[in-house]
Amino acid sequence: MDREFTAPGPGTWQLDTTHSHAAMTRYTAGCFSGLPRGFKEGCAKYGLMISHPQPLFLHGFFFTQLIGFVGKPGDSPPPKFLFKLLSRLHPAIRRRAHAAHTAFTGRRWLQDLAEWDVLKQDSIARNTRLQSVDLARLDDAGLIDHLQQCWVNAEEMVYRHHIYTVGAILPIGWFLDVATRNSGLTAAAVALLLKGSTPVSAGITAAELARIAAAIRAAGITKESLDGQAAEQALQLLQKHSAIDAAIADYLKITGHMLIGGYCVSEKTLNESPNILLARILDALSPRAASEYDSAFEQNIRAHITQADQQEFELALADARQSNRMRDERGIYNDIWGAGVARTAILEAGRRLARKGVLSDPELIIDASHEEMIGLLQGEPAVTEQELQDRRHWRMHKSIDEVPPVLGPPPSPPPPLDWLPPKLQPTMRAFGMIMGNVFDDAKEASTDIISGLPVSPGVYEGIAKVILSTRDFGRLKQGDVLVTKNTSAGFNVVLPIIGALVTDRGGLLSHAAIVSREYGIPGVVGTKIATQQIPDGARVRVDGNNGEVTVLS
Repeated sequence: MDREFTAPGPGTWQLDTTHSHAAMTRYTAGCFSGLPRGFKEGCAKYGLMISHPQPLFLHGFFFTQLIGFVGKPGDSPPPKFLFKLLSRLHPAIRRRAHAAHTAFTGRRWLQDLAEWDVLKQDSIARNTRLQSVDLARLDDAGLIDHLQQCWVNAEEMVYRHHIYTVGAILPIGWFLDVATRNSGLTAAAVALLLKGSTPVSAGITAAELARIAAAIRAAGITKESLDGQAAEQALQLLQKHSAIDAAIADYLKITGHMLIGGYCVSEKTLNESPNILLARILDALSPRAASEYDSAFEQNIRAHITQADQQEFELALADARQSNRMRDERGIYNDIWGAGVARTAILEAGRRLARKGVLSDPELIIDASHEEMIGLLQGEPAVTEQELQDRRHWRMHKSIDEVPPVLGPPPSPPPPLDWLPPKLQPTMRAFGMIMGNVFDDAKEASTDIISGLPVSPGVYEGIAKVILSTRDFGRLKQGDVLVTKNTSAGFNVVLPIIGALVTDRGGLLSHAAIVSREYGIPGVVGTKIATQQIPDGARVRVDGNNGEVTVLS
């Protein structure tokens, strides 16, 4: 189990603990070539002082290095006088400053949103077409061709996710900057104004779930008659009714192939998770009342905004609310779906290899690279079963908490904003607001009360379920407190059934924070140690007002 974690070259590599919670597979690592490709485009059109984050998968763990658009990895900013001189004279920096000014004053993110809405429909069509293939009817050559299509699609979906990353976050950063600039307000306070602006974060397919619920009521089946039954048994009972079966099929046509825990093909899809499917159906039968938006709170925030900032505040708030849905939509309709489609095909390949005696367990194929999968299906000794067993054991047992958070020297601080050309400063200030509030962790927790960042108000008591992977989702029940390392858009299918959310990682604008606010449930993030300190099955109180979690029994 001992493997060395060393920097592969100069510069700083930082462990990503916000978007991943464990080692990823070689297949998924290969798909992430789409990340720098997409980021380069976004950073260039918005004139950011970085080129892209360069991904590195070291023993399966996801590290990134920020690559500047000038200079070499690991370079520190030159002295102030030289930096400012270069900013005035260097052609690339001057072009970048012009691009930043043009994009920011032109509110380029609104164009990105319009472009995304078109691309989203194409992503839905691509993923739907691939998932509609009847894998059982394919011979091995046909399955190999299908796997190749899924591989190309999965990489493309990662690329599509990141083309619009900058456009999705800059208006949020601009809003936070304006709202906190001279008001004395904190980012945590004003972020609550974004509640309700990203419906997809509160769950997709509401109409399809409502049709399932209506069909169940029409059949005379009550929620109480389903409570306490095993998920498979309850679903079989429901699907004996043709109208209910058809409604469930329509729901799964959209959600069934989506991963429900992250971005890696090792995560399960909703099709593989009958307990989560049943919980969503039960939730639709008696949906929680939507939390009301507090207009008095909004007026109180406005009262703190200085007169000089009011016009910019209104514009920034409107743009942030309009663009905010891009954050989660890009993950759900691109890589969360595309990776789930690929997983379905990969597992079919594993079943065939198991029938041929090549693998003892069909799921071992998950830990093969794309090239190794193809090789095994073609009868080549591309990888041994023992190698796959070793990879799976490492992935399932090596904790991200045991991995160094930084490889190489400590990261150099960025140059101060006032060193930058004036045309660059608004963009980089907005970008900095986002980066700090997505990734910043809270203070260390005490032994009695676990402390974190309060990201969604309210107090809730319930049973804690410590969920470290999708393998644990089977233990989640309606009303539980979800305690996990971090969340991604893949969790959106699970979150409607919980009563509160607690994470080890993340900041004010992390995915966990956003969805807590959208669902109107208490949320505490960035605790660092909640998954280690909270016993699974314990009764806990989650205080989303003060950022505290107390183990009651």
